[in-house]
Amino acid sequence: MKQVEIIRILDDSTFIINAGIERNIESGLFIDVLEKDKSYKYIAKVEEVYSGLSLCKRYGEQRLFYGDVVRIRYPEEQDYQITPKIIKSKQSRRKHKKRG
Repeated sequence: MKQVEIIRILDDSTFIINAGIERNIESGLFIDVLEKDKSYKYIAKVEEVYSGLSLCKRYGEQRLFYGDVVRIRYPEEQDYQITPKIIKSKQSRRKHKKRG
């Protein structure tokens, strides 16, 4: 499988990646731009899709670099919804004593 990466930087916030319709990329998908030392550098969104290329817009303050590796976030389902999970603390709340 060919690695997806940034192949052209247009300005401070838009860039082109080397994947398009043949990789089932659709407009509106989010992607992670990866860094070697950290899990990701910033998040970007696919704006336009062509046969072999996609135009993306970044969200974040990090600089763009030619050759940065990209991971595409494919949704598992069409009706993908995030359901929050509430985690309750096992510690009981302490009652504060009045000082005075």
